[in-house]
Amino acid sequence: MDLRQVRYFVTVAEKGSISAAAATLHVAQSAVSRQMRLLEEDMGGPLFNRSIAGVALTDSGLMFLERARFILREVESATQDVSNFNRGMRGFHRDVRGSVRMSAAPTIGQALHGRLALDFRARFPQVQLELTESWSEDALHRLSTGTIDMAIVSNPGNLEHIDFTPLMKQETAVFCLPGAKLATRSSVHARELRKLPIIISQGLRRSLEAQHGAMQPVIQMDGLEGIAQLTRAGIGVAVMPGSVLRTSNLWQGLVALRIQGFSVTRALAVAKGRPVSLAAKVFRGAIEEQVGHCIEEGLFLPA
Repeated sequence: MDLRQVRYFVTVAEKGSISAAAATLHVAQSAVSRQMRLLEEDMGGPLFNRSIAGVALTDSGLMFLERARFILREVESATQDVSNFNRGMRGFHRDVRGSVRMSAAPTIGQALHGRLALDFRARFPQVQLELTESWSEDALHRLSTGTIDMAIVSNPGNLEHIDFTPLMKQETAVFCLPGAKLATRSSVHARELRKLPIIISQGLRRSLEAQHGAMQPVIQMDGLEGIAQLTRAGIGVAVMPGSVLRTSNLWQGLVALRIQGFSVTRALAVAKGRPVSLAAKVFRGAIEEQVGHCIEEGLFLPA
């Protein structure tokens, strides 16, 4: 297997046919077909199911596609880094080039992504950013497979293939309707949540139960809009990071009570042993800087 075969394979998979891939690659269709046959011989089995309509990936083809895309991204990143170095930039000049892909928990993304992108693009306009929001479990899976470069996740536990650096803590709050009996209070203790009809995400529930034992939520749900909607409908009370009051309009009109004894630590996660591009290095510095500003403003707590 060589790099050309990997590039041809990804193009065929994305275009859905040998002929369309050949046109995109500006090579003969027979050349693409031959390289795909050689690649399948090396792999020990078919990567495509072929038909008159085109090609479709087999299960082994789907497995290889994820890794093939990662290989091509790493080659591109290495080329850009060496090019930067040879131009004397050493990775800390505004002309650093490349791309950075990061995912963060939704409540972190709402607070951080906009201000981070504005500041970073002003300083490093040649770096392409792909910022997404996803729950910690999904983000860690994407990090493991190489589809993102870093992630901000909650209470990750011990994963041998991932490095975690604590960034900040988020205080938590219960959100309820103004007319609820609970609304007359200013706070609740985390232990009391066991007696309340809480609506909580999977990640927060995992963090809460790690600190205070098993809980019985009325609904476990991932999705900020859905949780807010159910809370307004009187189905239960929402357990959320308190920072959402300042970063989202979803919670306006609801009463927020601080939860005593329960905060969530957020950590920056990167894959162990994977080369880090110069673009990713400067972006990590920008993350730490912006988190510091958020802590100064009282949006987050120090880790």
